[in-house]
Order: sequence, then structure tokens, then C-alpha cells
Amino acid sequence: MACEILLQLNAVHILLQACRDRQRVDTPYSKDQVVTILANLSVLEQCTADVLEEKGIEQLLVLLNEKPSSSSPSEGAACERVQQKAAVTLARLSRDPLVAQTAIQLRAVPRLIELCRSPAERNNSDSVLVACLAALRRLEAECPDSIGPADHQQLIKPRLVDSFLLCSNMEESFV
Repeated sequence: MACEILLQLNAVHILLQACRDRQRVDTPYSKDQVVTILANLSVLEQCTADVLEEKGIEQLLVLLNEKPSSSSPSEGAACERVQQKAAVTLARLSRDPLVAQTAIQLRAVPRLIELCRSPAERNNSDSVLVACLAALRRLEAECPDSIGPADHQQLIKPRLVDSFLLCSNMEESFV
């Protein structure tokens, strides 16, 4: 019910405008708050039109590029949450074929693949990896030719857990 009220109050417009204003939303912590609300709103179908109208897919891709500006563990964790929630929001919104096509045209797929394949890009976060794999799978389901054959073979075709294990930093024990 809270999400429906937020949509009625034009929250998507307000949040995305604030996110574009570097003086209002200027830290990973504030971006984390914004993208948390967007992720929660994205479960509602009505949110999709608002996000498209406000060019929110572009902003989600900016958030997928969030990196810490210092070596602070808390800032690194905030950046991980921003990337994870941006990917989750993108996956949820990509139920709509127009969102999926827009995300693909804006080159979401290469960034999602980079986050899957490069642990350093995702600050070694397994939660970011899972969210990016889910977003890639959703985009591929809506636009089957959006992912190249090699990436499809490793990131889409196997079970999610197998793709996760392939890309994660988990150390295997051969005991």
C-alpha cells in the first residue's frame, strides 16, 4: 500500500530528479536510499511507465557504475548495495519488453556481464553477482539475441547456481 501511495505522489519523478542532482544525492549512502525505494516500487506494474518517462533506465545504469571514492569499508558496502539494488530494479522492470529493449539499447548487457565476470568491479560482492545474473537472464528472456553465444553459454544456459559458482570468488575445497 505504501508503494501505491508513493506512486500517486509522483515519487519516481522526485527520486530520479534528486538522483541527477549531485548536490542533493551525492554519496553512495544517499544513492542507496534512493535505489532502495525504486527497487521496492518496481514490483508494481504502474512504476514501469513512470521510470520510462523519467529516463530512469539511464539512471539505473549510472548506479550500476557506482564505485567507492575511498577505502572505507562502509562506503564500499554502500556501493555494493547500490549496484545490487540497481540490478534488481532493472530485472524487475524488464518484465516489460519496452524496458528490456531500452536497457539493451543503452548497453546494460555489457555492464551487467562486466559485473558478473569482474569481482573487482562488484567489490567481490556475491549479492551483486546474483542480482546481475538475474537481470541478464530477464533481459535475455525478453530479447533472446541480446547476449552473445559465449556469455549465453556461461551466464544464461546453466542453472543459476552453476553460473554463480563459475563467476564467484568462492574458494573450492577438494577435501
